[in-house]
Amino acid sequence: MRAMIVIITALTGLVSPLSANMYYPSIQKVRDDLHTTQSSITWTVTAYVIAMAVFPLVWSNLADQIGRKPVYALSMLIFTCGSIGCALSKSLTALIASRVVQSAGSSAVQGAGAGTISDIYPREKRGTALGIYYLGPLLGPCLGPLIGGYIGEGAGWRWVFWVLTIWGGVMMLLALFVLPETHRRIVSTRYRIQQVSIPQHTTLRQNNPLLDIATVRYPVIALAMFHFAMLFGAYFTNATGQPLAYENIYGLKQGLSGVCFLASGAGCIVGSVSGGRVTDLLLRRERLAREAKAPGTPVKVPAETRLQMMWLGSVVFLCSFVTCGWLIDHRVSLGGVLVMQFLIGAGMAFTFQSLGGYVIDVFPTMSARITGVQNFWRSAWTAVIVQLFPTMLENIGWGWSYTTMFFLTLVSLSLMQIVVFRGERLRERHGPRDVV
Repeated sequence: MRAMIVIITALTGLVSPLSANMYYPSIQKVRDDLHTTQSSITWTVTAYVIAMAVFPLVWSNLADQIGRKPVYALSMLIFTCGSIGCALSKSLTALIASRVVQSAGSSAVQGAGAGTISDIYPREKRGTALGIYYLGPLLGPCLGPLIGGYIGEGAGWRWVFWVLTIWGGVMMLLALFVLPETHRRIVSTRYRIQQVSIPQHTTLRQNNPLLDIATVRYPVIALAMFHFAMLFGAYFTNATGQPLAYENIYGLKQGLSGVCFLASGAGCIVGSVSGGRVTDLLLRRERLAREAKAPGTPVKVPAETRLQMMWLGSVVFLCSFVTCGWLIDHRVSLGGVLVMQFLIGAGMAFTFQSLGGYVIDVFPTMSARITGVQNFWRSAWTAVIVQLFPTMLENIGWGWSYTTMFFLTLVSLSLMQIVVFRGERLRERHGPRDVV
């Protein structure tokens, strides 16, 4: 049952990044069909990312209020309607509006999905499950251009959105008729289970997204969100820029350009699965070590234990990222670029597991909401950097554009070491303290 829930959640979580990235290979055709400019058509991407930043805050609060199941079903219905609107759009304004609706629906699982995993897995097995769940959001930027490239090339860009309509409809039916409710408070009330570690019922006023955003007042959360944003912004910008490199620099057709994304997709699989497993092993090893020192007494393993190997994934990501930028800048072998893309995916996914598991451990009773906050900050920055990226390429080229993002992410990684080595003391002094 747990495996089925994780698989359905991961497939539903794949909807948002798929709908974002399947569109990219066809963006030039859309621009020509709608008779608009390159700067104007970019707003179909930026509007989607902005909506992806804002709406998970609402969905995550709703998921903690009414449960996971109705949120999944309702969000997939909205996504399906938005996809239909995109497929039928005759103007740029209609397409942008439909993309916002599409993003509003698809982004629900960004926070609610992590809440579902937290509902059904204990802390020391949660990282492995999160590793499988995060495959959905992380594989989207890799599989999207591949699928969208061939569909757009063979059937036209509108069929990209018709395929997403079908996907959203299937996910809605699975949410309605297959996926069980997992929210611990709702399940404990429905089946009269003894309430142990059950999130308290909150009022609509307490479920205020602005209060969730304000969790950055805690130093450890502020630093974690900063690294999340810099890391994901660089990763997402790389994903949006790759079709330009493959088609304009290496002369690949739209379909073959999409195939190249399999390199980073394979890296994401390796990094996500191994990263989740490693964080669980670190927690168990620390618990055993502390129990050996004080047998028979309860031990508390700090959440920062999950971050002990985070530097490895971040260093792999940074080195391969900046190398990739300069390889493209000097038009060096496509094979070298693809190797770097594999390492970019692996490093990103590995780091994602450590950070994602950490913020959930710090806020165990509001896992969906804190994941929504994480999504807000990373998507807000991503919207900015994606909009700036074409101008950066035009003015400073591939190498220096990637180097700029490299240094921003290096700064955030350096600051995260404060959390790794002083995070527990910071939480004792400045909060939050509710770690399980």
